[in-house]
Amino acid sequence: MIHSFSLKNFYSFKDENNLSFVVHEKAPKTEGYFTSPAKLRLSKTLAVFGHNASGKTNLLKSLQFLRWFITSAFFEDPENKITVKSFVFGNQKQKPIELSVDFEVEGKIYRYFVKLMAEKVLAEELKEKGTTKFKTLFNRKWDEKTQSYNFSQKFGLTRDMEKAVRKNCSVVATAIRFNHEKSFLIADFWKKVESNVFEGGKIDDKDYHIFNAAEFFHKNKELKKRADELIAKFDIGLSGIEILKKKNKKNDMYYEISGLHTFGDKKKILDFSYESAGTQKLFGLLKNILTVLSVGGVAVLDEFDTDLHPAMVPALIDLFLSKETNPYDAQIIFSAHNPQMLNKLDKYQIAFVEKDKNGCSEVWRLDEMRNVRIEDNYYAKYLAGAYGATPNFDF
Repeated sequence: MIHSFSLKNFYSFKDENNLSFVVHEKAPKTEGYFTSPAKLRLSKTLAVFGHNASGKTNLLKSLQFLRWFITSAFFEDPENKITVKSFVFGNQKQKPIELSVDFEVEGKIYRYFVKLMAEKVLAEELKEKGTTKFKTLFNRKWDEKTQSYNFSQKFGLTRDMEKAVRKNCSVVATAIRFNHEKSFLIADFWKKVESNVFEGGKIDDKDYHIFNAAEFFHKNKELKKRADELIAKFDIGLSGIEILKKKNKKNDMYYEISGLHTFGDKKKILDFSYESAGTQKLFGLLKNILTVLSVGGVAVLDEFDTDLHPAMVPALIDLFLSKETNPYDAQIIFSAHNPQMLNKLDKYQIAFVEKDKNGCSEVWRLDEMRNVRIEDNYYAKYLAGAYGATPNFDF
């Protein structure tokens, strides 16, 4: 589970910004919150609102980047640059990116920090919280004079592992290749982060989402059954999805996907390309959602409400809020445009992103603002401009 994360000089975020799932004891005693094994109260959901191009996608992108860098960067060509961009305006382009995240695995809290540029990692550190404070597991810093890394660690890395860590790769992603047990534990957590964003932004390729979902559900029959139940609930007449694995004339594998419709005693099979945009979007989202619900992961979803009926979005969020459907305390952080969602959540579960006239994004949680009460009508106040992060339509 993620406790908090921060980003600095990352895409549209010039200054350091922090966002947290951690709440204090004044937060409502509802199923929307849980106490972790490390005895901290966390929210199961964070909804991010803001006008177009405010930086919502960039905020979510930081978590997806960390997932890739911690688990998979080793697979990159050694000569490749790190696929990431610093703040793009002014003279900030030459300054390094800084990312940090506090997360919990099996009751232990870890703090990961990385400072980098596209050319190389400048500093990387992993800490583990003891009884009262964090202790360093490993730390590496780039030495410009020797053109090498200064390494200090109590992580159980061998000298060969240290030497194998490249400029464009994380320590954990490298140590996994040496069957390093602690690194497997860290990487397994980050592999449970499911997202629809990547370096270039949100993945808008509908066929990509549908193929991935079809492949996943074809292999996971129990979750496929659950997906059918939810799709049938939201789409009148659609009783499920049929997925057939086939090969074309070139012997390439593909999935034939059809909607199963029932109207009275009549049944009809319809090619999935003819289903509504909302049904196709839901099918792709359910792969992300049901995966994290089944393992206690984290869903990072951009433009969550696009193409979905307004009533469908709260129902999907309810899957995370209910202990019955979320037995492992999975979390979701998502961006949305429909402000009606604001009255579905508490002030501790709402964040706003705004971009200033210099192109700098800023994020804050609603409870960090003064005089915001738990009983307020967040929807009405947001539309009235009380919280900021609303578009300016004065021309």
